[in-house]
Amino acid sequence: MRLNDASRATAQLKDLLRNLNGSYFVRYACALRVLEASILAAEDNFSASRGALMSVASHGGDTAAATVLRYVHWRLGDREQTYAPDPMDYLSAPVGGKVVFRILGLCVSAALAFDRMLLAVSASLATEALQLARVRYGNHSPMTTFPATLLAQVAYEQGRFDEAEALLRPRLSVIRACGLPECAARASVLLARLSLHRGQFRAALAILHETEALGRARRWPRLVSIASAESARTLEILRCNAGLDRIRIADTPPAGAEDTLSPDDTLSFSTLENALRRACSAAAHGLTDDSYEILIPWLRIGAARGLRMTFVDAGRPLLMLLERLYYEFPTNNPRQADLRLYIATLLRSTVELNTEASSSFSFRPLSRRETGILRMISHGMSNKHIAQSLGITPETVKSHAKNIFVKLGSRTRAQAVARAEAIGFL
Repeated sequence: MRLNDASRATAQLKDLLRNLNGSYFVRYACALRVLEASILAAEDNFSASRGALMSVASHGGDTAAATVLRYVHWRLGDREQTYAPDPMDYLSAPVGGKVVFRILGLCVSAALAFDRMLLAVSASLATEALQLARVRYGNHSPMTTFPATLLAQVAYEQGRFDEAEALLRPRLSVIRACGLPECAARASVLLARLSLHRGQFRAALAILHETEALGRARRWPRLVSIASAESARTLEILRCNAGLDRIRIADTPPAGAEDTLSPDDTLSFSTLENALRRACSAAAHGLTDDSYEILIPWLRIGAARGLRMTFVDAGRPLLMLLERLYYEFPTNNPRQADLRLYIATLLRSTVELNTEASSSFSFRPLSRRETGILRMISHGMSNKHIAQSLGITPETVKSHAKNIFVKLGSRTRAQAVARAEAIGFL
């Protein structure tokens, strides 16, 4: 997993094999192409990796090439190729370097199962991959990072926060040093959301900013994009929870009956998240019946599959819609009794999380004068202009600003404003 070293080594081998002939050298060249493609895939260069693999995989019988190609197709979103038959024989014991590809194959299958909301299947496959990586390479080796991250995702989705954190936190340094971009992205988002639910707002944003810096340093644009989007989402949630902004609904057309789930639709977290956004949009446009028509089939799926945090993390608009639906369900309808109970568990989850957050993180309140000065700071006014506006000296303004920084646990004016907005002081 030391990708830079591996790239240099494969380049040297390529030069050595360039002018050699014979069956042995052809085999070496083929194996080298698979290794080169594996490194490209590990660096998120999926198109180049697929190009290098196609000729090898077309010969058939090369399990390593087929496994890496399946991973590449999964990351490129090629569903038809991803769900193609897996050539690996999982009943035979892996030998030598095949252990790496067995672990990768299990992880891809676990990720596909998770995306299709088959949480038990995903957890089983990821557990097998993690156990194999632990036995062969050690408990905190780079090879454990991918299966551990997938297991943590299942645990988080089902609300088992301590288990998710125990899988990720000890491996975070390894993930950042030599893990796949896929692991870095998933682990960072999970740890940030765990911190956010526990009221550790600064920690959540710090994790995402560090991940964004890692993506820039490694030239992984996908990682930068994911961390940046999650940071924006986190700040929006903090502002929304503080009641500072109106709830923002994407400018999508009001959803109608054609947006409801059909039995032929592919179940995945992405389609679920899109459906939740459409339901919120319909409710915001006053189309309550349409929002229920979209939401109820997905609630039934969520109850059957054991989903939790996807609904909770959808944000305040959806939680308000769930609360309204809970009270509108007739209590004497046996068919809806279980669904009403499931909605209650989702709503109770948010109460538990908010209680934990409020007890674990608090700030000293600002005085009226400090609040007024901070509001002027948020408008970009300098200490001199604030002093002139209030009829006090700049030194007094500076003293108030220092007190504000201490109370909010911030070091800069921008941090103080962002924190005050997030917790409702402005």
